[in-house]
Amino acid sequence: MLRKRIELIVLGIFIIGIIGYAGTGIVYAGALAANAERTINTVVSHQNSLNSSFTSINSQLSALGGDSTFNAQQAITLVDKSVANSELATVTINQDDASLASVEKQLNGSRWLTAIGRSNLDRESTRVGHARKALAAARKIASDQVLDGHFWHSLYTALGDLDTLNKQSGAGDLTAARSTLTTMQTDASQAVQQSASPGLPAELHDLMVDLQSFVSDYGKELDAQLAGDDASVAQYQTSVAADLTKLSAYDIDKIGKEIDAFYKPLIDQFNSEIAAATA
Repeated sequence: MLRKRIELIVLGIFIIGIIGYAGTGIVYAGALAANAERTINTVVSHQNSLNSSFTSINSQLSALGGDSTFNAQQAITLVDKSVANSELATVTINQDDASLASVEKQLNGSRWLTAIGRSNLDRESTRVGHARKALAAARKIASDQVLDGHFWHSLYTALGDLDTLNKQSGAGDLTAARSTLTTMQTDASQAVQQSASPGLPAELHDLMVDLQSFVSDYGKELDAQLAGDDASVAQYQTSVAADLTKLSAYDIDKIGKEIDAFYKPLIDQFNSEIAAATA
């Protein structure tokens, strides 16, 4: 009888332990799921601002087509602001991903404690996985657009130099024009180097190389004018005219579409993974 009673006591303790484990597991699983939900909601709340930063760098390719309304300084201000937004987006993305990684570690490390609530944890773990994939795409976009933004800054600076150069040449101030052209050569050279940034098509690099040739030939023409060498002036004027013809032959709309096409799959991936994370 005593043995039977001991067996019953042991069985009772075992049953209480099972109930306790189940109850604790359900509560703990619920707490983990709630924490995952809050973290995912925080990431999702940043979706609109991230999408805004992804589209904020406006290439303003119409400037390359000779748009008379183009204002270089305004373009530089806008692109610098866009670069700052992309850099800030990278900080936000990294912070969000660190939070998700922490939640993911908790979810994966707690399954053995929560057998009864495991389905909830699996669901939240899947959602966290989708959110992290979204952030991976977002990180790539933001990083690439920072590099692209540096290119546009250099190009817009060179175009601003060209505007100043035209005004100086039109006023007959060839000495000042030659000084500005030296600055433009530096800016154009930097744009050539940066035109290989991610998302920028090969045609844009070729365009920058031809712009650099134009600047070089224009400099030779100015040097000939300052030296009073009329024969050389005529020769370099022909070269400058040929450079301008090459520049005008580029299909600016096509270049713009290629840039959009590069980023569209990444942006679509970001949005689709965010949608999966909230499903």
